[in-house]
Amino acid sequence: MILKTSPKVKTRIVILCLIVSALLVALLVRVAWIQFIRGEEYTKLAYEQQNSGRTIPATRGTIKDSEGNVLAISVSARQVSVNQTMIKTQGEKLGDVEAYQKKIADKLAEILELDSEEVLAKIQTTGRYREIARKVEVDVANKIEAWKDEEKIKGVYIDEDIKRYYPNNELAAHILGFTGRDDQGLVCGVEVALDSYLAGTPGRVIAAVDSLGNELPYAEETRVEPQNGNNVELNININIQAICEEVLQETAAKWNVTEGCAAIVMDPNEGKILAMASNPSFDLNNPYACPEGMDPTLWTGHTAENVEVLNSTVWRNKCLTDTYEPGSTFKAITGSIGVEYGIVNKDSMVDDGDLFLADWQIGCWKDGGHGIVTFASAVKNSCNGVFARLALDIGNDIFYKGLENFGFYQKTGVLLAGEANSIIHTNPTEIDRAVAGFGQRIQVTPMQMIRAYCAIANGGYLLTPQLVNEVTDQDGNVVIRYEKEVERQVISEATAKEMLAMLEGVVTTGTGHNAYVAGYRVAGKTGTSETIETDATDRFVASFCGIAPVDDPQIVVLVMIDHPDQRIATASGGRMAAPAAAEIIERSLEYLGVERRYTEEEKSNFLLQSQVPDLAGKNVAEAIWALESRGLQGKIIGEYSGEDAYKTKVVGQMPAPHIILNRNSEVVVYVGEEPETRPTVKVPDLVGCSLADAYVILGEKGLGMIAKQSGTVISQSIASGTDVELGTVITLELGSE
Repeated sequence: MILKTSPKVKTRIVILCLIVSALLVALLVRVAWIQFIRGEEYTKLAYEQQNSGRTIPATRGTIKDSEGNVLAISVSARQVSVNQTMIKTQGEKLGDVEAYQKKIADKLAEILELDSEEVLAKIQTTGRYREIARKVEVDVANKIEAWKDEEKIKGVYIDEDIKRYYPNNELAAHILGFTGRDDQGLVCGVEVALDSYLAGTPGRVIAAVDSLGNELPYAEETRVEPQNGNNVELNININIQAICEEVLQETAAKWNVTEGCAAIVMDPNEGKILAMASNPSFDLNNPYACPEGMDPTLWTGHTAENVEVLNSTVWRNKCLTDTYEPGSTFKAITGSIGVEYGIVNKDSMVDDGDLFLADWQIGCWKDGGHGIVTFASAVKNSCNGVFARLALDIGNDIFYKGLENFGFYQKTGVLLAGEANSIIHTNPTEIDRAVAGFGQRIQVTPMQMIRAYCAIANGGYLLTPQLVNEVTDQDGNVVIRYEKEVERQVISEATAKEMLAMLEGVVTTGTGHNAYVAGYRVAGKTGTSETIETDATDRFVASFCGIAPVDDPQIVVLVMIDHPDQRIATASGGRMAAPAAAEIIERSLEYLGVERRYTEEEKSNFLLQSQVPDLAGKNVAEAIWALESRGLQGKIIGEYSGEDAYKTKVVGQMPAPHIILNRNSEVVVYVGEEPETRPTVKVPDLVGCSLADAYVILGEKGLGMIAKQSGTVISQSIASGTDVELGTVITLELGSE
């Protein structure tokens, strides 16, 4: 018997098959979607559900100076974290979750010096990993580890961490910059500029967990080791850097500088930056500390408001981020362009009379000017009228093209972030060009200015300033080396040589005589310029840029002093910046081992003498003036600020009034309060030294000198090794050379 299926049943079967087939196809598509399209994502989610991971930070690369001295290094620290789920589970086993959570929170807060309620809040959140503290000192972490073992605490972890440490605290702060909590470079410096090289790649600690997030009892942790960062070697010399920062600190205090100072030292032949200092500065190990001069009771720590203050004050690198009117230091640039194009030479006769242009009168700083003089004399005496006329004679196209060639229309390309650019007329008039000829109404950065002087020092070649020498990996292999980079030749060697000789005259007998250093031939130019605040504050910018030694330039030094106090002394580059530059030049060349070469005239000048003035009752400003007017130097000891230089009184001096000293000797001046014990120093052995060497050695020790003839020291009034008060005078007897 044959059974026949009705048409309705057949239709239902077909429909059912189609539905089942469609569901199977949909299921296959869904499986394919999960397996192939989102397989990686779900695998990752499953892995994360089955495992718990903690980060192991990489060791950030070390930063060293050119001689291998460590400037920044990562040291071992610890990070403390908790597994909230495991703590809760353990609390349930002990019968009181909240009590167990609070016990852990209180102890961690006690050891780590944190707020207990904040730690408890983290422990009571859901999840299985929460950071409690980073950058914890090893000995502190050891206390937590001991407590864990003693109390058999579950769910608290101590893992490796890295803490950035700067061995020299403030030294080179603006060059180095600093790092944040995750070891990333912040704000400024090499830490930011080379962060990708220094940072490295973090590792992980991975442990298997159950569905509740508790670590499986017999599962082993898996470690993915971090890849440490690369090391960086700078061209900075830590000793020259320290000299610059020390001189700037003294300069800022001496002249009550309100807007800070900057100093740069460069090797003009290679373009290497040997030092770059900005004052005020900050402690790299505590960069968010209250800046000097602000009320610490009102300082609220790491807040947006405080960061804004820090950015505009101590974190600010004035060498790069600030522009200023260069004033007469710019005359070297105008002069170089004029000589290069044959418009003027050292023997050209030029007019220093008043120049009337566009209802403006441009005159020399000296009443009546210097008259008709040689161009070399005009450079030496810093005659504004001469350089205004020269800029006009050069012409618009050549003058501004010359400025462009010297690099004043572009950033220098130095590695650090935040570099500003110059502000120079876009559609200059004749009066614009005339005043630009002597450095007014244009603005440049200190880095642009010193780079241009390096071109004069090295025969006319504009170089890219090089802050970094090389980057190496952990095995010492070179990753990247920064080579000397010549951008172009801006003036001929003949022009550079002629300009250098004229700039030497500025220092030997001109406005820059305070930059003179016996035994080293120094060339340079002073600058005193107005700012947009000059009318309101009666303050200026004083600067000096120098090259030494002239016969074989090894360094170029720029010092810029922003808003010194004119109530202490008339603001000028020659009075304020030149002495600071001279000290940097002298001490840097001595450190570099550059031999002094004394002329016969210099040797005889050591015998010039002055009488020590009576400073009793004078204020600091008056004492400084009284000493400098007699060719003597003052070493101020005692607490005072530059602002109080005309209030703080002299309470003592060494040597006593009316003693005769050789010129440029140092007189120790005690101000404010007489110290309980005056500082002492050991007398050096001078027998066998030349007069010049004895002069230098005694000056470095802070001792005075009396000598009546040149030659070689055959005896000294106080035996070597004797402890004497700072400022004591040593009388020398000299025989024939």
